[in-house]
Amino acid sequence: MMSPIVEALINSRSNGTWQAFSAGSQPASRFNPYTFAVLKEAGIIVDSGHSPTNWRDFSGAHAPRFEIVLTVSEDVAWEDMPLWNGVPRLLHWALPDPLAMHCSACERMGLVSAWRDLARARVDAFLTEEGHAPRPGRSANDNRGDYVRDFGT
Repeated sequence: MMSPIVEALINSRSNGTWQAFSAGSQPASRFNPYTFAVLKEAGIIVDSGHSPTNWRDFSGAHAPRFEIVLTVSEDVAWEDMPLWNGVPRLLHWALPDPLAMHCSACERMGLVSAWRDLARARVDAFLTEEGHAPRPGRSANDNRGDYVRDFGT
């Protein structure tokens, strides 16, 4: 539920430098409405017709090659991940799940907004670090562009 927020933040804050995709090992049938609400609150409009994706949809011979695979779940099972094309770096941000607590709708909105703000700070730090770090050329892993991939639960 939270990785679409990271996807939207990276895509909106990177000014076209990165293209992020969100997927998970067991995606829900639709996005949680809090996802769209907190993104709209931050001025980021996401197509409400967009639906969760299984990460296996991004593996196989015809899948894009990724520079980075980024996970945002507290409990990542690396051994369950598919084999990614290219030689991506694996990054993990252990961010707490704001949906795991029992609370009112108002409190939930506050928790998800706080999560978005934490994710925004991580994304901004990531983009700053990557902007100053030497990056491999396209020949290093045959990328046709720069991709970051984030996965939630």
